[in-house]
Amino acid sequence: MPACRQAGEIRIFKRAAMGKIEKRKVWMALIMVPPIILLIALGPSEILHLMVLLATFLGLLEYYNLVLPHSKWVEQTIGIGLGLILSIVISFGSLKEISPFLVLVLLVLSLLFMATSKDLSSTISKVGMTLFGILFIGFLLAHVSLIRNMTNGRLWVLFLITTVWAGDISALLSGSFLGRHKLYPKISPKKTYEGLGGAIVGSIIIALAFSFLFLPQLGKKPCILLAIGLGIFGQLGDFTESMLKRSAQVKDSGTLIPGHGGMLDRLDSFLFSAPFLHYSLLCLLKETP
Repeated sequence: MPACRQAGEIRIFKRAAMGKIEKRKVWMALIMVPPIILLIALGPSEILHLMVLLATFLGLLEYYNLVLPHSKWVEQTIGIGLGLILSIVISFGSLKEISPFLVLVLLVLSLLFMATSKDLSSTISKVGMTLFGILFIGFLLAHVSLIRNMTNGRLWVLFLITTVWAGDISALLSGSFLGRHKLYPKISPKKTYEGLGGAIVGSIIIALAFSFLFLPQLGKKPCILLAIGLGIFGQLGDFTESMLKRSAQVKDSGTLIPGHGGMLDRLDSFLFSAPFLHYSLLCLLKETP
């Protein structure tokens, strides 16, 4: 193949790949990301806790509209309320308070659906989906607040955000330019093994740079292991949310953020990666939960 023809095909391929990346995503990211980073970096811990609660509320609202679109308003309201209370208990309470609250959650859901269910054949699925939302969003996302409560928590939250976002961006770019082998088309047709590899590599590069600048006490090997875990768990969160959207037969969880979909579309990468980082740090820092 002549060199000029090959170069032309490469340019066409690159233009086509970049065409997949909506410009609105870039602009919205440039508008939204700096204020979020500044609030976390300069604000008190209460600011982050409020941000987590707001994100939890919006995420739960989208989740119940997604998986239980025809449920009664009282069912969605109680699901959202229990998810928010669970987040508050985790962020400001102790492990001793979580177990009795989970008992209360099961009791409230049992009584709720006893009172509201007319068709008992669908009750068990509605209970399960309501409980899953409380745990998937209310429980998992609260680990961001737990990280903030740790030693150097502000820096660790920023480490989490920058590493996970780097993984997401690298997955998008490498998947767009290099993606050939589908990872799990049944759930996410666009995800590829090349994208997953890019997510891990991007996470490692940014994590090493961040730790060099702000967390020099973190050794290179632990940093790389944390980055690999964050890259993988970030993509697993993305896949889980994609599974929910495919089940509901929708493209995005909502329309809150132009070019990015809903709040849940932006939260998904943190839902498993935040707990992974929190429990890894408990081992590394020898802190008690």
